[in-house]
Amino acid sequence: MQASTQVQHTEVSNKWKMRDFITLAIFNVVMLIVITIVGMIAHPLGYLVGGGLTALLNGPIYMVMSNKIGKRGILLFSALILGLYFVAFGYVQYLIILTVFGVICELVMWGSDTYRDPLRNACGYGLYYVSYSLCGVLPLIFFRDQYMAVLKLSYTPSKLENMLYYYETPSMVILMCICSFVGAFAGCMAGKALLKKHVKKAKLV
Repeated sequence: MQASTQVQHTEVSNKWKMRDFITLAIFNVVMLIVITIVGMIAHPLGYLVGGGLTALLNGPIYMVMSNKIGKRGILLFSALILGLYFVAFGYVQYLIILTVFGVICELVMWGSDTYRDPLRNACGYGLYYVSYSLCGVLPLIFFRDQYMAVLKLSYTPSKLENMLYYYETPSMVILMCICSFVGAFAGCMAGKALLKKHVKKAKLV
């Protein structure tokens, strides 16, 4: 009887409400603004460290959001929002990649109340930003012709050559992913400290 009650409670607690979707949308808009700003100012090393810097800055924002909602699906829905953001610029391939990784992130976060577990949350968020860094890499493997056609409309030949150096050099790709994961992990730990010191005291979560 007790086990049945616990399962029912978990199902109810994981059911999304309108206020959860509103919270998700508001926080993701803020994170998209950070992504846009960092993308504008992080060059010329933006390809290498841009993902890590963005993950670091967005980490505390993400931690407040995930603790406030606390339900499965946060990373998947966030990935879909980010993917649609890139679709607006013509990068449909990014939506496919982010959706796949969003599902993988949810598998990593599978379990009870994992979005309020700082360590599990940092791992899931780290993987999410690894997928963000791979958005520029994987289309060159799986959708090269279509992707290159879009890139040639957006970049000068010299800038495109510079971008391809980072995205087609295995050591640079690995370094990008490491920077993204480390930045995400550090951002989540900063967010954990923020939650403990200020946000929970202000009863925002």
